[in-house]
Amino acid sequence: MIRIGHNPNTNMLPMFFFLQKDHPLIEAVTAEPTGHNAMLADGRIDMAPISAFSYGEHWKEYAILPNLSVSTKGRVGSILIFSKVPLKDLHGLTVALTDTSATSVNLTKILLHHFNGVVPNYLTMSANLQEMFAKADAALLIGDAAIQAALLHPDCYIYDLGEEWLKYTGCSMTYAVWAFPKKLLTERKQEIQVIYQLLLEAKAKALCHIENVIETCQAMLGGSQDFWRDYFTQFNYGLDHPFVLGLNKYLDLCFEQNLLSSRPVLEFWPKE
Repeated sequence: MIRIGHNPNTNMLPMFFFLQKDHPLIEAVTAEPTGHNAMLADGRIDMAPISAFSYGEHWKEYAILPNLSVSTKGRVGSILIFSKVPLKDLHGLTVALTDTSATSVNLTKILLHHFNGVVPNYLTMSANLQEMFAKADAALLIGDAAIQAALLHPDCYIYDLGEEWLKYTGCSMTYAVWAFPKKLLTERKQEIQVIYQLLLEAKAKALCHIENVIETCQAMLGGSQDFWRDYFTQFNYGLDHPFVLGLNKYLDLCFEQNLLSSRPVLEFWPKE
């Protein structure tokens, strides 16, 4: 049996909606991205859609499943900075960071430090915009918490990190990759291959039946069908060459900004 990290956010729903969770090889373990990052690192799960940054921390130990990711080229809609002032004016002010993401936290630091030339003070908090704004001048929210906050149309500046990344780099942005420890290949290669095919089939079925996914999102968070159709239009759940280039750009900048201790190399399995 392979213990798989199950991410409950709507942006991951196309990966899990049609996955055979009762398959004899699958044990699903639900957590937010940072939870899966820690669980994979300490062996509590065997495979998960982890933060791209977490792969960068463990690239020597992990392999990536090809053709699976959570990526966009431009707007993402659910990774947002809510700010009382423009980004360029945040120098020396306080930014509250969500405690549920690693990729987005470090993407925020790259966008602020490297591209806007500002260094704020950071604090990490639970994802609640009102509570964050009580202690900080800006707040990073991701996933369903970001969507819910944006739907309330708060009176502040709202920056989409996917748009900001594209503006400064011209690249796509990959937020999560499916990864597993390479050591599992010595004794569980066949099981991993089976799970990989199940994940590819589930993704393909969801993208062909996106209306079913949209109905579930409406039940979870509200919003119109048009809102959710537009939301999912911007996502790419594969990982072809242009998205690999964008992922490498992000990881390289994390290294160059001293957010990672070594420059990651992407290793895929199975090799295609």
